Amino acid sequence: MTAAALGAPGRSQSGIRPVDPRRDMEGIGTLLESAFAGELDPYGRHMVREMRAFGRAGWLGWLIGRLFLPPAAYPQGFVWFEAGRLVANASLLPVSGFSDRWVMANVAVEIEQRRRGIARRLVEASLEHARDRGASEVMLQVRQDNPGALALYDGMGFEAITTRTTWQRPAGEPWPRGVASNLVRLRAAGEWSQQWDLAARFYPEGLLWPFPPYSSLFKPRSFESLLRMDGRAHWVWVEDEQLVGSVSTYMNSSRVGLRLVMMVVPASRGSIEGPLVSAVLDGGNNEPVAMSLDYETGIADENLLKMGFRPEKPLTWMRVRMD
Repeated sequence: MTAAALGAPGRSQSGIRPVDPRRDMEGIGTLLESAFAGELDPYGRHMVREMRAFGRAGWLGWLIGRLFLPPAAYPQGFVWFEAGRLVANASLLPVSGFSDRWVMANVAVEIEQRRRGIARRLVEASLEHARDRGASEVMLQVRQDNPGALALYDGMGFEAITTRTTWQRPAGEPWPRGVASNLVRLRAAGEWSQQWDLAARFYPEGLLWPFPPYSSLFKPRSFESLLRMDGRAHWVWVEDEQLVGSVSTYMNSSRVGLRLVMMVVPASRGSIEGPLVSAVLDGGNNEPVAMSLDYETGIADENLLKMGFRPEKPLTWMRVRMD
């Protein structure tokens, strides 16, 4: 089955066709809100509400929405109709700056339409679409407590590459003092390449979903970055002149908190994360801003709980190679 051969169901027909955001945005927003009820974070809930609102405004809403909505609101991919009603969707996006990596943003099917092979058809068409456009790999995230989805993707050649938990720390949350170690210090500018090497060797799948490692995460700040006050800073743990762990901070997309990126060599995982995070907290003020961190599930859970972080959702990263 080729994407070009897919039918475009009419108002009373059923079947699959490519996504057309100009007419599908409201339907996709409604579907996501229903299919992922209770799973969407505040950012996700806001996005689907906006998708529905702009979608109701027709082509004008589609045009204006591009000024306010993220790229995920304008996906490629496919939709499935039953009797002219949108009941399933697989959204697909190229990863900005990495043309050979694509991401399956979501696969959603109405509850009453499940177990009919619709999700498989949508994923198959999406993979072919990405392959035809030069993708070498497609990645997705799936909840660990969704065995049906895990089995579907495993059967289609996806491999699990890591499972990471999103941790959130509210602003002003107290933390235990004196946890930091004298082996943790602010990174020297010339040490950025050691961080980059650490990421490339031990985190080839990436640190920030869905991006592979990239050097600009660690390069010294430019003058323009300093003016933006982007919250960027780096701490490192050094033993015998070797960098064995680091944590970096960045202003998050809402600019009301910090996003942490932490890396530790395998031999030290589970033991130095607490002091690394404590160095970030001790480096702030008495009422630190909100923080978020994605880290490997089950590695440093106890340390992060002591630091005032709370887990949100463990997600398994999966990947299929196009070759």
